Amino acid sequence: MVAPHRSALLLAVVAASLAISTTACKSAADRAREKAEEKAIEQQTGGQVTIDDKQGTMTLVNDAGTVTMGAGAKIPADFPKSVPVYPGATTDLASRQSNPQGKPAWSLTLETGDAKDKVVAYYKANLADFKVASDMDMGEAHMSVWQNAQYDLTLMISEGSDKKTAITISVGGR
Repeated sequence: MVAPHRSALLLAVVAASLAISTTACKSAADRAREKAEEKAIEQQTGGQVTIDDKQGTMTLVNDAGTVTMGAGAKIPADFPKSVPVYPGATTDLASRQSNPQGKPAWSLTLETGDAKDKVVAYYKANLADFKVASDMDMGEAHMSVWQNAQYDLTLMISEGSDKKTAITISVGGR
């Protein structure tokens, strides 16, 4: 079973993905519908929703943390410096939460035009502060789990049919 704070965040991400498609609309009727969607998401999550047409983002802030999605999503300022962000990758989703013990946790979804194997090699070469706990190559996807004294890190790197590589980084404080 998903913890209550995580289920609220999950629900918010699903609702946000449905609503963000309307951010390009400019008419008064469309803006009114967008505001109604923001309010509906806020009522379901207990959080605050902001849709930024100019940045192409939607941000949800609730007691579980902050999630920003869209092409303009910014990496949280307190994202661990010991975890590199793949050079030149675009950020599609960035979140910052706290677990029930109050430890910080971050999630990023990135995209690059580089091949999966190049991205995997980059992370293997640039996670010197971490020790590999698990490492699996599954053809089009690669998953690895890393640990150091401060953080647990999970990387999922997958190559799509569109020649883009998706990078999902999940970091949790220990």
